[in-house]
Amino acid sequence: LTDMSKTIKLRKGLDIKLFGEADKVKATVDKSASFAIKPPDFHGLVPKMLVKVGDKVQAGQPIFFNKYEERVHFASPVSGEVTEIVRGEKRRILEVRIKPDADNSYADLGAVDPSSMTGDQVKEYMLKNGLWPFIKMRPVDVVARPDDVPKAIFISGFDSAPLAPDYDFILHGEDEAFQKGLDALS
Repeated sequence: LTDMSKTIKLRKGLDIKLFGEADKVKATVDKSASFAIKPPDFHGLVPKMLVKVGDKVQAGQPIFFNKYEERVHFASPVSGEVTEIVRGEKRRILEVRIKPDADNSYADLGAVDPSSMTGDQVKEYMLKNGLWPFIKMRPVDVVARPDDVPKAIFISGFDSAPLAPDYDFILHGEDEAFQKGLDALS
């Protein structure tokens, strides 16, 4: 006998019976001792490294790109040192670990005004600076292909996941930054 995986079909969605909601409180937490970026979290991604173990990186600096779409870069969330590149079967990259430094320094991406840029200029800026992976293609939730022209762009204003935070609370006071993001997408 061979072990076969089970297929689970859901009809009318799955309702997890959790009660309550996330508290509307902002808290400060201690910085983690280690950060990791996990390429398997991005469906269809085959990463090619731009850095190696021991390299110093800044927050926003690209650390790998997609082998099949070389323009799509993935950026470091913090500044620090690349401590380990965890590999799995067939040397597949499972995660890139970064030990943060005391002060979080940022890569200079250059300040731009999206309202004065063309669509192609905005797209190239997002691709080059590691912002493109946040643009997902539905219904399969993969990173969007840069050469495709979308029929529509949807910006989710709520999260229906259990105990998800309230976006009104999260974005309070960030109106100007949110509007710039909308200008860039338009």
